[in-house]
Amino acid sequence: MAKEKKQRLNPADRRQLLLQAARDSLSKYGAQGAGVREICKDLNVSPGLLTHYFSGKDSLFIEAYQEMAQQYIAEIHAVISDTDISAEDRLKKLFALYFSTKWSEAGTIGTYTGFWSLSQTIPSLKTAFETTFKHQQAAFEQLVGDLVEEREISIDPKPFATFLLVFLEGVWFERCLNPNVVDKDSIQDMCWDWLECYMIAKGSARV
Repeated sequence: MAKEKKQRLNPADRRQLLLQAARDSLSKYGAQGAGVREICKDLNVSPGLLTHYFSGKDSLFIEAYQEMAQQYIAEIHAVISDTDISAEDRLKKLFALYFSTKWSEAGTIGTYTGFWSLSQTIPSLKTAFETTFKHQQAAFEQLVGDLVEEREISIDPKPFATFLLVFLEGVWFERCLNPNVVDKDSIQDMCWDWLECYMIAKGSARV
């Protein structure tokens, strides 16, 4: 029986495989261990394939991060723009997104910290991190503004949104590092309880 020919990937699929392999390599080997050799070895391809699609390791990692960040921002916007439900319910859905298996598994935090470490020596990657934060900040401001209006409380949504974002990022990071300390449902409830207390305190102080 003749051997079935292996289907040849098109250029877009090859490029996508390299981007995913870069993220997987960061999670597996860390920023110091993830190099062209490791990425290509795990894919069983020659280093020449990587340099065919990318100018070098830095450009590969920058694009790999940007793609991951864009997907994340798109998921945030999908939650925030769902105006068929209340701002409160959208915010609870946002909490659920943050602590979903997809965004809080060990591989994700490994990849994220790897990108962060690389951003300290790759200026363009650091700029990409800053851009992502600004997009997050704008999205949070929109949702917090809707929540403040919905609750009819007098709180400046901009600093409120920034602090909420920083708070949530910190809780997410700790949850990823120590997943067995607090279960996913409990941590979402605690985040909401904190938010309720904050709104009550700030709202009362401005009356």
